[in-house]
Amino acid sequence: MHILLVNDDGPPNKRLSPYVRPLVDELHAAGHQVSVAIPAASRSWIGKAHIIEASLTASFVHPDSFRDDGSWDEHFTPSAESADLRDWVVIQNGTPASCAQLGLYSLFTDRPPIDIVISGPNHGRNASTIYNLSSGTVGGALEAVFCGQRGIAISFGSKDPQPGDVIGAAARHAVRVVDHLLGHWDERVELYNINVPMRIDVETQPILYTRTLPYYWSRGCLYAEVEPQTRSEMADSSLMNGVHKEQREEAAQAGVTGVNGVNGVEKQVRKKRHFKWSADLSDMKKRLQESEEGTDAHTVLNGSTSVTALRANFWHVPGLEGPLHLE
Repeated sequence: MHILLVNDDGPPNKRLSPYVRPLVDELHAAGHQVSVAIPAASRSWIGKAHIIEASLTASFVHPDSFRDDGSWDEHFTPSAESADLRDWVVIQNGTPASCAQLGLYSLFTDRPPIDIVISGPNHGRNASTIYNLSSGTVGGALEAVFCGQRGIAISFGSKDPQPGDVIGAAARHAVRVVDHLLGHWDERVELYNINVPMRIDVETQPILYTRTLPYYWSRGCLYAEVEPQTRSEMADSSLMNGVHKEQREEAAQAGVTGVNGVNGVEKQVRKKRHFKWSADLSDMKKRLQESEEGTDAHTVLNGSTSVTALRANFWHVPGLEGPLHLE
């Protein structure tokens, strides 16, 4: 099989993307041809997004040239043993979805047609509706479907550092699951979402078909408010609601306590507010730990591999059809 592999964690990186090279090596060992197209930086939580205002630059990089921090040696010369390894493609401003698009249509035209797109392996689980609909890993597989190709999303279920033998076991196990699905693909399925628990005995643990755990945010927990960090940000506070500080002072001398920048009507002036990504997922983790048997979350958290068969659509609610009559 010719496999296109994309991900959302970016180039091999000891901290952020420790799983991609072991999986690619195992796919090669199983006899597959693998073409790799990945973002130049982490693109987690980006779903199936394309960054339309950014131009994309594809760099062809020998897989042995990557450093532990995800950078690479542009002057790298491969050894005789690795000279036959094909370059990976690293895409500046890339997302999993754009990597899938370019990988399928533009980057590997000198190679045989691609048979399947694998997205991952993600550094951590992708179980429950919020993760699946937010995940760049699942987004890469979704993009494959919209390009007329089958997709498989793979997630290795831990962000904690893992020893090499555990990563190796997870990679071997994932390839066996992939090979089985390729040989027994259900025609109703457009993509599979696989979650592999990180444990040394993963290859002897059950593999279960699962359903996706429904989950909704119970509170705002992804962003935290922060104070301005730069002089320019602090200076910006002199411009409030379109009114400069000098104008406000003049208005105050005239007996007007606040203006809105349009017609001088009194209005409380409000400063800018700053927020940054600061995910507090404690409520979600508790819900996942309490999830029902048969769901993806329950399965992977209890040490088994979850395989969730999906179709790439938001399906309509049956019965709501025909004219809508307003009262």
